[in-house]
Amino acid sequence: MQPFVYESKEFTDELQNNRHAAGEVEFLRSIARLGMHVVEVGANRGVTAIALAKKIGKAGRLYAFEPVAEYYTQLKENLSANGVDNVSAYNLALSDRRGRIRLYKRGEGTGITSSDDAEQLWVGAATIADFLAEQKTERIDLLNLDCEGSELLVLQGAKPILGQQAPQIFCEIHHPFLEQLGQSADDIVRFLQELAYDVRPLKVEELNAETSFESCSHIYARKQPEKGVSGR
Repeated sequence: MQPFVYESKEFTDELQNNRHAAGEVEFLRSIARLGMHVVEVGANRGVTAIALAKKIGKAGRLYAFEPVAEYYTQLKENLSANGVDNVSAYNLALSDRRGRIRLYKRGEGTGITSSDDAEQLWVGAATIADFLAEQKTERIDLLNLDCEGSELLVLQGAKPILGQQAPQIFCEIHHPFLEQLGQSADDIVRFLQELAYDVRPLKVEELNAETSFESCSHIYARKQPEKGVSGR
């Protein structure tokens, strides 16, 4: 993975040739607002983290989590190269419990599902709820998740935050990894709907196209504001 400068022609050309990443950036920028507080899980080298950091501005704050040391180093380098100072980066996994968990690194992706060709890594883990309580963070407005099979676990670990603060959620759905774990996108949707979230499927390669939860690339979830209360 190469370093990048977000506003450069080289990076713009890279996004144009990667419709998946470009769609993620486009959608996230469409829902982010100045001053938001954001949690990003699975920040990798920082493409969406930097896009969000620039959109939420200096009044906002982004907490970026990347458990793989190699990717975390690249994330830190890219944050510095892009002059981003409203991001706190952590070499930590997020899940439904605190402790150490085993991840499997394959190519440029890392998740909790095993494969014969994957490198095994043991990393520290926390829950979103515990981390935010320890940091005394007063609010979170948006969760951006790309966690390759840990989607439901991460959301379960964030349940108190989802119930009390109702952040928007943009979550990549890794269908093969979920299937390997005996789960599906429907399990994630049901979990969020039980917390009064409206959930819709997205395909970031073609954001205006109709899709289903069985074939979506991502889901977007938010709670409708109560009558007489303005939303975020």
